[in-house]
Amino acid sequence: MLLVRPDHVGDVLLSSPAVALLRTALPRARLTYLVGPWAVDAARHGPAVDEVRTLRFPGFTRSPNKNVVQPYALLARWAQRLRREHYDLAVMLRGDHWWGALLALAAGIPVRVGGLAPEKTGDLLTHGRAAGPQEHWAEQALGIARLALEACGAPVPLPPAELVFRVSEPARAEAAAWLREHGLAGQRVVAIHPSAGAGLKSWPVERWATVAERVEAPVLLSGAPGDQALLRCIAQRTSTRVVLASGQRLEVSAALYEQCALLIAPDCGAAHLAGAVGTPTLRLYGPASEHVFGPWPAHDDQRVQTAQGLACAPCGYLVDPPCGATHTPACMLSLSTEQVLQAAKDLLARTEN
Repeated sequence: MLLVRPDHVGDVLLSSPAVALLRTALPRARLTYLVGPWAVDAARHGPAVDEVRTLRFPGFTRSPNKNVVQPYALLARWAQRLRREHYDLAVMLRGDHWWGALLALAAGIPVRVGGLAPEKTGDLLTHGRAAGPQEHWAEQALGIARLALEACGAPVPLPPAELVFRVSEPARAEAAAWLREHGLAGQRVVAIHPSAGAGLKSWPVERWATVAERVEAPVLLSGAPGDQALLRCIAQRTSTRVVLASGQRLEVSAALYEQCALLIAPDCGAAHLAGAVGTPTLRLYGPASEHVFGPWPAHDDQRVQTAQGLACAPCGYLVDPPCGATHTPACMLSLSTEQVLQAAKDLLARTEN
């Protein structure tokens, strides 16, 4: 069975219950998980599969194609490779991924299951499932996994109740050593992850700095390797000490979040990662729907702040929204520092033992 998820870390985490469902129902099947290199660690530390492979899916690299032929040349090479491996079934865990569905068809995979998007995947799948209105991303993947099990005549067990991300003891030891080295061991640390991976989900630097300065807790500013300049810019605008953590392995980030009392972040993979390891989160949502991309499953310690009083929010556009914004749109600007700080205070009070 070939499982396909082209997206980034947060989306792969939201697919983890679906992968776990397939693994539980088909313990003797060989599962190959095909993901982008940008999300390979989320797949490797998710539910157990037989193999995780990477493919730089067109449209998900966050860089333009060299030419119009490139995506199809890549598809032809991979289809030839997959055809030699004789897969019985392909599962597209993203509902509208026509390129992955076309790849499975070109590879000669006889049973192809995915989301039914008539204008994109309808003629490429043997079994399609239409998503419900405002259906959560994790529920969409679970629905596709259930359809795949029905297609091969397998029983459908109950899915896991949480996202799946496995943290090893060596990673926990590395995170504990890092916290000791930076004077944060044994404290109720608040992690702030300001990078959203998309400009329209971002919040102004000055507001992150205000929250870091006034949250009344030791602050860990976290980010990916490319976020160092952003983290330094925020730190320079605070009069209190903050500790920066960027570039560590995803598993170590998860282990650091396990030791934090709270994570504050925009709609991003780090928020889903923290939620997956049981850390309370406060998430800032603007153009993306919290009902589709928010915390899963719903918990009292997984909070969302959204724009109020704006008829256009959420618009669902991360590129070229109707408002014309290119970064920090009105829906994100409507979230005030006072609103975020009060929500953070409430969460910290609720989770204090």
